[in-house]
Amino acid sequence: MKVFISWSGPRSREVGEALRDWLPDVLHSVAPFMSTLDIDKGREFTKVLRTELAGSDFGVLCLTKDNRRSPWLLFESGALATVVDDPEADKPYLCPYLIDMEPTDLPGPLVNFQATTADEAGTRDLVRSLNRANNILKLSESQVRKSFDRWWPDLKPKLESKAKPVGPPVEAADFFLINVETATVLRALGQPHKNGELLELAGYSGARQDVWRLHEVEKAYYAILSKHTDQCLDVEGSSPFEKAKIHQWEFRNGDNQKWALVFQTDGSYKLQAKHSGKYLTVTGDGIKQKGDPESPSQRWWVVPVFRS
Repeated sequence: MKVFISWSGPRSREVGEALRDWLPDVLHSVAPFMSTLDIDKGREFTKVLRTELAGSDFGVLCLTKDNRRSPWLLFESGALATVVDDPEADKPYLCPYLIDMEPTDLPGPLVNFQATTADEAGTRDLVRSLNRANNILKLSESQVRKSFDRWWPDLKPKLESKAKPVGPPVEAADFFLINVETATVLRALGQPHKNGELLELAGYSGARQDVWRLHEVEKAYYAILSKHTDQCLDVEGSSPFEKAKIHQWEFRNGDNQKWALVFQTDGSYKLQAKHSGKYLTVTGDGIKQKGDPESPSQRWWVVPVFRS
């Protein structure tokens, strides 16, 4: 039986990859697919994805409070829900797997599907549902129970990641950060979901590397995430010192990853790190945090992206 595992964001990805590796141990005839691990290099990504969506018998959506309205997840769930034209066909199944939320937090249209939680009881229910939907090799209830009890200790610690929910994106969240002094755009370098990737200033290109998103993590403070890497602006090592480097890192709920937007009289903003009180600044040797000189090098135009 083919199981499509859908994800969006680092926490969702961690759980999805753990499930993908674990499920075949519990139910041997289950063949999970996840885009991060099961698309060979050189293949056309979207073509493979559409083929897998069309051929899946069961979909698992790894949902967090952050990604529950993700356009990508909604696209995949819609594709899974309509994969069978025959309305009498008893597939596909579609199960929201709730990582840091309850069924009452589900938005429409996902609220119409029976959800389960990413804990022992909820994962046991998911395995039972997968077994009942399996027309290849269906186990008895006692066999399912024994297999789950045998393998659950392997999955349990992987559901207890250190990664923290980032918080919901602010409305109309996509934007460019343009430095007032240099009139260049802050760009995220590197690979998606990789810690320690660098930043640069460059001319406007409109590419995903130029696009950022605000997530409100507590009152008046935001995580600022790259749309390209899905990592946030982070002061290296939580350093409070002048000219500490700013790079990209997975959100860990640290005060060195929380930024206040301080409005300036010219309509620009300063971005102030909570842990140090210092500001995102362009210097001769890169993007750093600095104190509060009256310099356009630490003022930024926050320009909305008026496109999908």
